[in-house]
Amino acid sequence: MEGSDIWIMIASMFASFLLGMLGMLFFSGRTILNYLKVRASRGKRVLIFTRNNFGWGTATGKKVEKTVEWKRDGNKLITTIERGDVIRYMKVEAIFADSDSAAVALKSDKDGLYPNDFDAVVYNNLLIRALTRPNADGDDLKTMRILMAVLFLTLISAVGVVVVYFALSNLDLCPVCNTMVGVIG
Repeated sequence: MEGSDIWIMIASMFASFLLGMLGMLFFSGRTILNYLKVRASRGKRVLIFTRNNFGWGTATGKKVEKTVEWKRDGNKLITTIERGDVIRYMKVEAIFADSDSAAVALKSDKDGLYPNDFDAVVYNNLLIRALTRPNADGDDLKTMRILMAVLFLTLISAVGVVVVYFALSNLDLCPVCNTMVGVIG
């Protein structure tokens, strides 16, 4: 095995990891990606559960006074919200809207949480992973950074050892002076 073979293996493993991660994000109906966008906006955006002909989907919208502006299939939609329409869902603000008639947010059922035909268990299972990330305020993030730094330095050291090994394997001893010389050719 040559040194270039190891780099090819590392690059292919990294590429397959990235493709798998992107596949999970984009082929899961973009729910997780939309949730992360809303969570990262720190209150500027709202998670919108949209009802369409095929079931429920998600989108993100921007709060502007008593409305939420969002896009569906390239069309800009404006949904008017009233008191009680915005709920806290998985630590972010969320509303329910109909994508065909998005002028007014959908009203909740008698419990005041979800519309009657919304299946909360499906979305809860998709979003639970996003909540298990480290807390940005606590010591968990500092510990994670130290661990990542140690792992990075270990990886760099391992690559250095492999490079030195392959460099030394190309050296031979001179039969006359008993010293190491590089092999040419």
